[in-house]
Amino acid sequence: RYGLLGPSGCGKTTLLRCIIGRIKPDQGYVRIFGYQPNEPGSQIPGPAIGYMPQEIAVYDDFTIEETLLYFGRLFRLNPRFLKERIEFLLAFLDLPNKTRMVMNLR
Repeated sequence: RYGLLGPSGCGKTTLLRCIIGRIKPDQGYVRIFGYQPNEPGSQIPGPAIGYMPQEIAVYDDFTIEETLLYFGRLFRLNPRFLKERIEFLLAFLDLPNKTRMVMNLR
């Protein structure tokens, strides 16, 4: 187990966002256990990395679909089942278009 410590504003959150695949670095790349985040077999995002953000659990810079994909992958759902489940949830919850940004839902 590892921790990441540093003063406010030094880039801890940015580094963690790169590690879990929420953002891509401006230069270079990130590899965790030999894989890049979101690469098949990486389990990142997913069970290979634990991450507790300080902000709320819904990310403004994701679309509705990306949010559902992100959490589905965290729970290691089968990709075909996940796609079906997302379509079900969009209809059942009467959500806006899946390409709508979460930040525009408020």
